[in-house]
Amino acid sequence: MLLPPEDVDLDLLRRVVASQYEGAFGDLEFVPLGEDSWAYRLGGLWVSLRRDLRGHVPAAYRVATLLREAGLQHVLAPLSGADGRVVRLVDGCPVVVFPLVHAEQVARARPTAEESEHIIAMIEEVHSARAPHDLPVEDFTLSFDADLDAATAFARGPEPAGGYPARLHRLLRAHRRELLDLRAEARRAGRECAASFEARGITHGEPSAANVLRTPEGLVLADWGGAAAGPPERDWFHVGRTLGIDVTGRCRDTFLRFYETRWILSEVAEYSTRFMGQRAGDREDEAMWGRLLRYLPGDRLTGDVQTAV
Repeated sequence: MLLPPEDVDLDLLRRVVASQYEGAFGDLEFVPLGEDSWAYRLGGLWVSLRRDLRGHVPAAYRVATLLREAGLQHVLAPLSGADGRVVRLVDGCPVVVFPLVHAEQVARARPTAEESEHIIAMIEEVHSARAPHDLPVEDFTLSFDADLDAATAFARGPEPAGGYPARLHRLLRAHRRELLDLRAEARRAGRECAASFEARGITHGEPSAANVLRTPEGLVLADWGGAAAGPPERDWFHVGRTLGIDVTGRCRDTFLRFYETRWILSEVAEYSTRFMGQRAGDREDEAMWGRLLRYLPGDRLTGDVQTAV
């Protein structure tokens, strides 16, 4: 996220972290990364305050700790607090704490051929590990269906007076048929995948270019909030989508199409939920509107839909 949260008690956040972790000294320093969490430095710690409350269960983060303890050095695992937990809530937001490491996202520069091979090897090693019994299991459904229903109802209603809601209304109406077809396709593919899904290895959930980090010790996989037991395509889809690595020989077409359609719909659901309500329009909104237009291009429309407020 580019701006600090408005409704989180940062003094409470600092106290909670300091009470559970060694190395928490000084003040919280906000880091505007622009991803899906608020990031802070606190002494020798990296504090991640999660924005998305869904899909980030403690067991998903714990599996990263288990993998690291099992010897997978490329796993950037969260730290356990003094009480043994890796996730705690502050003002209703999940908080996960990591050791502070010097790193850059692979997204800043395409991986080399050698790095691409290493990324594949890292993910294959994760897939070969046995999933603990409490890890979430892929069910091939759309957990955000209610948000899509709300967006559909919003688009069917009268156009709002202006601002982002009006622009969203016009955008959703222009893509109405496409979104209906995508939902139907995702459901069909999901049923087919569920019928043939057997093996349940550990999957990261989103090993994208933003979550593969270069460190002085080598590449590491970060952000394990979406970890679940599932098919390997759950990860290979993101590797191909964001890293430009050819994964077609590793993927079954139906599984790959399911993850592609679900990803598009999940992004539309998330950003539509944000923009259905009236917003003043800050640089966070501008960045997120731009992300929505990646999936629902505004070039079919005239006027100011394609730009931020």
